[in-house]
Amino acid sequence: MRSGDPAAIKQAYRSLGAYLEDAAGDDLERVPVLSFPETTPVVAAQVPGDARLVLDAGCGPHPALGICLGAAGRTVVALDIGAGTVRLARSVAARAGVSLLGIVGDVERLPFRDGSFDAVVCDDTIEHLPDDRQGAAELARVTRPAGTVVVATPNRRSLEVLWRKAGDRVRGRHLPPSHYYAAESHLREYTPSELSRVVAGSLQVRRFATVGWSGGRRARWATRAVQRRPLRGLTRTVVAVTTPR
Repeated sequence: MRSGDPAAIKQAYRSLGAYLEDAAGDDLERVPVLSFPETTPVVAAQVPGDARLVLDAGCGPHPALGICLGAAGRTVVALDIGAGTVRLARSVAARAGVSLLGIVGDVERLPFRDGSFDAVVCDDTIEHLPDDRQGAAELARVTRPAGTVVVATPNRRSLEVLWRKAGDRVRGRHLPPSHYYAAESHLREYTPSELSRVVAGSLQVRRFATVGWSGGRRARWATRAVQRRPLRGLTRTVVAVTTPR
């Protein structure tokens, strides 16, 4: 990841799919969900009820979002760059009683015709792409005119991150922004305004949805705080609800 070489990064994710498949074996309980669980219901709620064919772009090995959408009666195409990742995604979904159409493909070069989907969801993926603007352009291209594209990604300036940074500053620690990323494999993370600028050439942001935290009293307080207008930009996950330009 540190090399910044796009081909090497993509090969790493292909290899990751194979490693995860080998590690899981027949025990699908071991397959990890590689995104915040609180994000799934929020993103799913942004997909219009009349969207029947939906692309989950970057489904991951445990496609919680694709399963949620498929359970609602939609046809879901689950795409990821690793063959092992896609096979795991289909197996995990089947165990949950949901059939996904699995496709191995690159979000920066989606193997679909223009306007193929009623809606596209892309959760915890754009921050992994070497060319995030090209990825956004592809999400827009394969969505029908007036369709919905929901892009979700960890907020690098969430209330939780600010709290952690403040604690480090009090201790005299000044760490680089990447120290606070949700995962070391992220090439970058965004604030709502930064994500808006990345997708602006191909997607028009209609609104942002808010994602909070689950857990104890502090999590409940933080969730209530980011639902208020002055603090909405501190949401745990940036969820941009967009339409193709």
